[in-house]
Amino acid sequence: MLLFSTDIDGTIYDGPESAEAFAEFWLSKPEAVLVYNTGRSVDDTRQLIDSTPLPLPRFITGGVGTEIFDCQTGERLSAWKTELSSGWDFAKIDSLVGRYADDIERQPEECQNDFKCSWFWNNRSQEDIAALAARLIEAGFNAQVVYSSSRDLDVIPSVANKGNAITWLAARLGIPLEEIVVAGDSGNDSSMFQLEGARGIIPANAEDALRHAPKKTLIFESTGRCSAGIIEGINYFTTTKQ
Repeated sequence: MLLFSTDIDGTIYDGPESAEAFAEFWLSKPEAVLVYNTGRSVDDTRQLIDSTPLPLPRFITGGVGTEIFDCQTGERLSAWKTELSSGWDFAKIDSLVGRYADDIERQPEECQNDFKCSWFWNNRSQEDIAALAARLIEAGFNAQVVYSSSRDLDVIPSVANKGNAITWLAARLGIPLEEIVVAGDSGNDSSMFQLEGARGIIPANAEDALRHAPKKTLIFESTGRCSAGIIEGINYFTTTKQ
């Protein structure tokens, strides 16, 4: 394992005890690139790290793969923003989604960024989500729809999402997908499990939306919840011959 890409909430963190357990474990492992790959913004993630025992990662991929922050240099990777720009217009997409259905509610401003347009849309079916995605494409936008927790709707560029962001970052670092382990617990993590050749960890508390999503990684389903399950999975992949 040369790189570990993990979601935060419900995966390695559900309170101080889980954060402490993961931190103690991670600091005992052979050196690997640690990436927090989260729906949280980069700024929110940095605040969480400062206020909990979570270890400092090498990179933060925030906003469901729409921003990449280098914790070593303190810089957001502008090259990734350039990748996302083609066919994207936040203001027009925001307007289209807001008019799409009466029961869509815009998330607070701190949940938005230049490449992430976020809403609350409760208990929607896969058909509902697919219809909205088709409407965006018909309008000429290079956009995709990511839905999780039966509530959270994110519209992001087609080339974004957690899986694409980590694939791009790994290529930049010269790390093959076969040397990557990913972990997540919800629907917006499913793109990480599309990295063919990589290995994936799903904790016992994972949502059905992730469990039932198509996957290309080799999967380990943990018996432990949250960080306990992630530790179980990393030990499996780093001590068992695959």
